[in-house]
Amino acid sequence: MASEETSVFFDTHCHLQDVRFQPDLAVRLLQAREAGITNFVCCGTQESDWDAVLEVAMAHPAVLPMLGLHPWFAYQARPGWLERLAERLQNPCIGLGECGLDFAIEEPQRELQESAFRGHLRLACDLNRPVSIHCRHAWERLMAIAREEGLPKAGAVIHAFSGSAEMAREAQTLGFYLAFGCSLTNPNNHRAAKALKVVAEDRLLFETDAPDMPPYGSTQGTLNDPANLRLAVEAASRVRGIDPEALASVAYRNSCRVFRGMLPTA
Repeated sequence: MASEETSVFFDTHCHLQDVRFQPDLAVRLLQAREAGITNFVCCGTQESDWDAVLEVAMAHPAVLPMLGLHPWFAYQARPGWLERLAERLQNPCIGLGECGLDFAIEEPQRELQESAFRGHLRLACDLNRPVSIHCRHAWERLMAIAREEGLPKAGAVIHAFSGSAEMAREAQTLGFYLAFGCSLTNPNNHRAAKALKVVAEDRLLFETDAPDMPPYGSTQGTLNDPANLRLAVEAASRVRGIDPEALASVAYRNSCRVFRGMLPTA
């Protein structure tokens, strides 16, 4: 069996551009690398943070940049944002996201969210780039739009998956990858555990969503570190009844497949 030190991990969704990380980002990334995390997919959320995402990726080769418009900020987007996003994506090493649908927020402006989400999917399909997707309380619409627009062959990831086991099955039939994070460390998160159990090996990914969604039991205000990805994998291994080293290897191969076009060695 491989030793713990030989395990490698791939954080498929985080926000390293967050201002809360800026005082000590280099230290946190070093600690994550020492914990075996080899790559970090850093997702933008609105046009105002795209430059920051690219700057982090430029400074740290292990960081893979994604640019997108989070559904929380769709109503704030300036006209022409999608065209400007397409211009940024002339660089083939940039993916799309975070984007998606969130009908749980106050005044969700559903039509505006859906229009923005369709724009991301069309661009991802045209350029064949991976896309990272946010979804809360909008599963039926998300699946319907995915059927209508299609998904990029590179891969489409539903990050921080929070749907039911039935929705997990449906999402996989459409071609989605499902990513799970540190919420699995909460022993009372039965919904996530049930969904995790039905995810096929070749569709499973892990993430931290750092600096948000810290492990269960963290004190209020604690930032989630990319190094905590290990905790998510260990929690998932207990749910699935599989050795954590084996599960880490499976997820790592899946991650490299989805983001291969963005990797420095590609």
